[in-house]
Amino acid sequence: MAYRKEALLQGLDACGGAGAPTPASFFGLRLFSFCSNMLALSQLADEISMSGQPAFGTAKNGQAFFRWEQAGKHFHRLFFAILVGSAIAGRLARKAIALNREFGLQGWLVPENHIHISLVGLGDHEEYPQELAEAACHIGSMIVAKPFEVSFDRLSAFGGGALVLRGSDGNPPLQKFWRDLTAVISDSPLNPFLTRSIEPHVTLLRDEVGVPSIRERSIDPIGWTVRDFVLIHSLIGKGAYKQPGRWRLTGQDDALPAM
Repeated sequence: MAYRKEALLQGLDACGGAGAPTPASFFGLRLFSFCSNMLALSQLADEISMSGQPAFGTAKNGQAFFRWEQAGKHFHRLFFAILVGSAIAGRLARKAIALNREFGLQGWLVPENHIHISLVGLGDHEEYPQELAEAACHIGSMIVAKPFEVSFDRLSAFGGGALVLRGSDGNPPLQKFWRDLTAVISDSPLNPFLTRSIEPHVTLLRDEVGVPSIRERSIDPIGWTVRDFVLIHSLIGKGAYKQPGRWRLTGQDDALPAM
């Protein structure tokens, strides 16, 4: 993966001037709009409630856990992810139904068109963070990477009642993409919004009562080629996903800024 860090830094330098920046094309949008968004982020970081945080780790009993630690109500979640294509998503949705029956669960099944690989979270917010979303889209447009293969062959129970798929080999190409994307965001104005890293995984269903007792086990591998990634705006409590941004992985550095 590569990205146009120099272009981002030049844009931020232009934002720091005393007067309004000169309008210019920047990734297909006007530079002054980008600058306005960047300058608003520091204030946004102080004003928006960010107490909802994803947590991933290993409990004392050795079980992996994933949970959202929240204080107060949040309605808008923003995160980068890889949406699963319809053919594979259909297989995973049917797998979730079968597992729900096999284990006698009464879980909430992830809707087929919402099944995804979680990547990087940008927090939970009481109101939709428009400036943050626009800045995240600029970051997303700077990512340059080639398509890569993923495969999931382990069924695991995460804390919070999440039944998830993981890769026994860690999915090295996915891990690299995840780490590189996290590094780019950490090196950008989005850093204050970056939530704690979570291992890339696919959530199939949630059942806080039944899932914790499920032991990790092998399953027949389910794999596919990742060709794009997205920024997702999840409306918590409404079961709705929106996509402020989507970017194809072409491996071609065609996002040159015209200054």
